[in-house]
Amino acid sequence: MSIQSHTDQSLDSRRSHNNTQQEIPVIDIGPMLSGDDRQLAIVAESIYNACTEIGFMFIVNHGMDNAIVERTFISSREFFNLPESEKLKVRMNRHQCGYMPPNVSVHNDTFEKRETATKPQLSEAYKFTFDLDSTDPDFGKNRRFRGHNKWPDESVTPGLRNSFMDFHIAFETLAHKLLPPLALSLDMPANYFNSFFQRSSSMSRIAYYPPIKEEKNHISLPGHTDISFLSLIPPATRPGLEILTPSGTWIKQPVIPEGILVNTGNTLIRWINDKYIATPHRVLADSNEGRYSNIFFFYPSVDTVLKCLPTCKDASNPEKYPPITFEDFHAEYAARNFGYAENWD
Repeated sequence: MSIQSHTDQSLDSRRSHNNTQQEIPVIDIGPMLSGDDRQLAIVAESIYNACTEIGFMFIVNHGMDNAIVERTFISSREFFNLPESEKLKVRMNRHQCGYMPPNVSVHNDTFEKRETATKPQLSEAYKFTFDLDSTDPDFGKNRRFRGHNKWPDESVTPGLRNSFMDFHIAFETLAHKLLPPLALSLDMPANYFNSFFQRSSSMSRIAYYPPIKEEKNHISLPGHTDISFLSLIPPATRPGLEILTPSGTWIKQPVIPEGILVNTGNTLIRWINDKYIATPHRVLADSNEGRYSNIFFFYPSVDTVLKCLPTCKDASNPEKYPPITFEDFHAEYAARNFGYAENWD
């Protein structure tokens, strides 16, 4: 499809997709980042195709400093190798910030068999968001999901806070660069989403999946969709992520050197009336060594109202969901899937 035809007609009218794609598309965003508006349209079309066919895509030539990613993995190992007593000092709170110990998490929004889903997960995780300074409107107001990080003592983990925040800020910056082509892919103005993310509530999740030798193909994290608007995933230290294709087949995540895996989440899907798909994915345990995985979840401001975009509804496809603030949407998801932390400080 030519660039001219892209600008002259709706993306929905261009071609239908057979929803049987077995590979994750790779999108080169380097030319777009150079400021070429024609490249913006090309990336928008690639995003449209990926989000209607599989819900996952790799982005390459993204400009991410790989040294930041590598430092985060070093810090991840340092954190998870701490004594349990130290990690529990920053135990996860109801805002989803802090340490999740093993054997407490049961993911209820699952696509796995119930006997698998109801097993507490052996993995550990640590989550964090932005720290708030005194100029932020939410500072000191105990707002849900805003500025409630729990950091280990600097004397115990020197440099860890800076390492993790460098990762978080770098991926937040990159995620913002995906907003214009995503908006354009939905037949909205390129700047449509920008204001909703100026005070984003994005979170990063640093995870460790221990090796499990006694059970072949053990599911460390059952099949699920993310709550995020978008999730950005740099390569983990080991394989393990599997993706459910529209045909019902679980496929192993391909490896694209320095490619960042991006998937759509439930916040975006609700906002756009299911115009795109959020695809289930899961993690299988490695039988030989532990797996470290660092993920960035791109969230809008907690004040954002998820109300169907005008280009995502018509007489034949009416609005399916009532408007809801992202704060309430996130709170409902946390209560269903992370109930163990709802009463933790």
